[in-house]
Amino acid sequence: MVIMSNIFDLVLHEGINTYKLKNSKAAFPEVVKDKKKLQRHKKGAICVTRSKEDLSTPFGVKGYVITSLETLLEDFSVLSHWTPNVYNYLGYSDKERRHLKGHTEQNLQQINTFVVDIDSKKQPYTEILTAALENSFGVPTMVLETPKGFQVYFVLKSPLFISNQNDFRGLKVAKRISENIRRSLAKVLQGVDLSCNDFGFFRMPNEQNVRWFSEEMVFQLHDLIAWSKRQDDDQNRGLFVVESKGQAIDPTQAEWFRELLATRHVKGSEGQIGRDNLMYTLALACYSAGKGKAETLDLLDEYNSSLETPVRHSEVQKIVKSAYKGRFKGANQAYIQELLEAWLPGKDVSITNHLGGWHKFKKERKDRVRSHYEEWEEDILTYIQAETDSAQPIKWTTQSAICEAVGIPRSTFNEVVRKSKKILIKRSGKGRSARTGLTSVAVLLQCALEFNQKHRSLYYEAVAEMSRSRENKTALWELEYQLDLLTRFPENRSTTGKNFNSS
Repeated sequence: MVIMSNIFDLVLHEGINTYKLKNSKAAFPEVVKDKKKLQRHKKGAICVTRSKEDLSTPFGVKGYVITSLETLLEDFSVLSHWTPNVYNYLGYSDKERRHLKGHTEQNLQQINTFVVDIDSKKQPYTEILTAALENSFGVPTMVLETPKGFQVYFVLKSPLFISNQNDFRGLKVAKRISENIRRSLAKVLQGVDLSCNDFGFFRMPNEQNVRWFSEEMVFQLHDLIAWSKRQDDDQNRGLFVVESKGQAIDPTQAEWFRELLATRHVKGSEGQIGRDNLMYTLALACYSAGKGKAETLDLLDEYNSSLETPVRHSEVQKIVKSAYKGRFKGANQAYIQELLEAWLPGKDVSITNHLGGWHKFKKERKDRVRSHYEEWEEDILTYIQAETDSAQPIKWTTQSAICEAVGIPRSTFNEVVRKSKKILIKRSGKGRSARTGLTSVAVLLQCALEFNQKHRSLYYEAVAEMSRSRENKTALWELEYQLDLLTRFPENRSTTGKNFNSS
């Protein structure tokens, strides 16, 4: 059974008093002892309401202020919403003390948790757990079921205290983390509310609505900041420009661009950066130069036609479409250098800064070089998610069909799968009878967490099938580790196959 005092203790981080200042039912020595213990930092207050309708009355939010855990534990069962992040002070806007004031972001004392609101029940909460593990920062601390969906809590290990220094810089950092968590889940889950107030009112936890809770799943702020920066890089929000001296140069007029465009012998070969990456790099240069997609497609279509071993026109279209998604602002300098070394060896070609400087990601060079592989891995995982479910965890088809659907060269596909810790593959048969089975750690975790015994048997069958391929060793280890992580805690473990906690 979920113990509510454990939840409130974990989330609130001693942000409010343990006992009431007046009329406490606790023994006096306990109150005095606790008061001395909790003098480590200032105490604040939270807001609560009795119904959802109270959040939007003509006179503002109708509710009351709670300043002690004792009061919260007495009242939570009759409350609908609360503010899990603590304010410095709160008050009332009317003489009757019915309507609240002071619940503004600038008045936050401490941020304890990031909460994601999901207005859909099209996916079970177990799918939310695996989605957070696979696509966001990790397995959440708590998941509540609401009348229309779920609310997902990512609780900090230690609170982030807010001050007005540097124009509330800490608050801005927290809001960006909150936004990135929501965006990461919105990519794979239905109903994620991207416009939800980051640190406002959320459903009050109780014994009936808590679907998942783990005291072990708390998050270090510095880890969240580092993760959030990586998300910003992927969304082109963490870019910076190193200014170069002299007049800005159109990258499509640079020497390296002309030299790569003049190559005719480039082809796709396993283990070597080749044709697809070259055209993708040229397309990125065109994108950063402000050229239209149609113009770039014409240019690359002409280039492809001139190659000794061209690809299909549809492949060129996919390359241009990918480059114009806006994920990258321009061509990657490390990739340009690698392409020149691979296909124009011994030729001295300068890589001139363009458009006022190289657009760089806040990543180490080794991470930037691998960015194309990470994109392909994401595309393959998206394909797996669309083609599988708990009833059919493995997608059986041909490798050609997979590559065609994802729009990925066969050699690149094999390389990505070989390196991935998230993708599992099983090949059987030869020639026309050859089949390829594809699944992911996330899909198999979903099967393992399902309440339906049939789905669990499918999980064991799928794992047994994938265990026959040596190349899945790393991904299977990752699956075992993550499954252990999700089920090792007593409050989340199921021995009957019905649920992971008694709520």
